[in-house]
Amino acid sequence: MSGKDKLGTLLGGAPSKLGTADAGGDSRPYAVVFVARSGQSSAFHSHFPEIVALATRAQPCEKPIRLVGFSKACEDRLSAALGIPRVSSVALREDAPHAKGLVDFVREHVAPVEISWLREAQSGKFLETKIDGVPTKVGTKKPRVS
Repeated sequence: MSGKDKLGTLLGGAPSKLGTADAGGDSRPYAVVFVARSGQSSAFHSHFPEIVALATRAQPCEKPIRLVGFSKACEDRLSAALGIPRVSSVALREDAPHAKGLVDFVREHVAPVEISWLREAQSGKFLETKIDGVPTKVGTKKPRVS
């Protein structure tokens, strides 16, 4: 499953639909993904940077998806505003109604997700192991005072 498929599935869409027409016929790309980082295991949200970076590459739009983490207090307020018991992640599409100001603010203040190891892995070139040895002196053991 590609990063595009994983993010679409995690955000409630069908696989292979992120940035393309989904079950509702929506073809607008995602602009921002908000993730609650507290209140759950890091296993839930630790993979989001890789998935967002891959989804950005697969998206037809040249504007990268931004990833924003929010606290437990924000999670509680957002779930209350949405009228559901718990919110763990929310994504906004590029031209979501009444979200232009928020999307613009996030684009100005949050850097795009960069995964350097992914870029290196896709280059396909061999990287030799680099081990730097540092010579040190080991002095005599200090006598134990009892």
